[in-house]
Amino acid sequence: MFSDLRKLSLSLGAAALLGGAAGSTSYATSTDSITPGTSASEVAPSANSGPIASDAALAETARAEACLAQTVCAVKERIRWQTPAWTPSQCRKIADAIETSAKRHDLSPSLLLAIMVNESDMNEKAARVYTHSDGKVYAKDGGLMAIRCILDEHDRCTNGNVRGIAFKEVMDPINNIELGARELAHWRDGGGVMTKTIVKRDDGGHLRRVTKEVPCQHKTHGWWAHYNHGPRYIDKGYARHYPHRIAVLDHALAQVMNMPAPELTSGAITIQDPGKRARTADRPMEPRYKKLCDQILTSHATCSAVALN
Repeated sequence: MFSDLRKLSLSLGAAALLGGAAGSTSYATSTDSITPGTSASEVAPSANSGPIASDAALAETARAEACLAQTVCAVKERIRWQTPAWTPSQCRKIADAIETSAKRHDLSPSLLLAIMVNESDMNEKAARVYTHSDGKVYAKDGGLMAIRCILDEHDRCTNGNVRGIAFKEVMDPINNIELGARELAHWRDGGGVMTKTIVKRDDGGHLRRVTKEVPCQHKTHGWWAHYNHGPRYIDKGYARHYPHRIAVLDHALAQVMNMPAPELTSGAITIQDPGKRARTADRPMEPRYKKLCDQILTSHATCSAVALN
């Protein structure tokens, strides 16, 4: 597999120097939905839109894309378990999808890749089935980003941002990455809620304590916690440190790609347990995450310092 990585690195490096214009797609406009039968690649804006970039900027973009593809291949090889390795062309396809969706939704590519590692071990065919007591399937989590789909009788999703999409289309890796990015952006941009108690005067002039739902301010946790928790942050049990587990993967991936992960530098990452040292992005805690971070950092995917956006 590492010989394939060297071939991938060389081929993409040549593309960076000789054909940098291929990586100059502008994503000034975004797509609000994936309609049934339409892939994310089909709804992406034209590569000819936007101002013409300099040759140096194009070459840098192409080198960054080559780095991302190399990292995808190297990390996949390290963490896969009883699943086939990806070919260099498959790695490029996944990396292109990550890059496209990251730009469209203003997300770090390393965060998207961290979610992918955590949710599916980068297994595009991963699926978890939920059944009623009578054995009837009512929901599935599927694909690289473990997209939740509550099913109707026609195997279409009925929930949230995937409403109306066939589960088969959800499982397409390109669509799956785009749907995961859309979910992340949704929670970052006000999808999460919290309960706030205020004092207000009622019609009779008496002061009353009233609770209401307001947008979550993410004061105790990274906003990406809601990707797993839903509208409300779960501050108890194992789930409370989900954002930290994503953060350590994000940090390790950003390290090997020499790229910024701004979500890790502003605000809290996870709730602090009383009497214990605060969890930080550079310090994995649970055995699985210590192992995953070690696999990422020893994946031979280290790239030169270039920006991906």
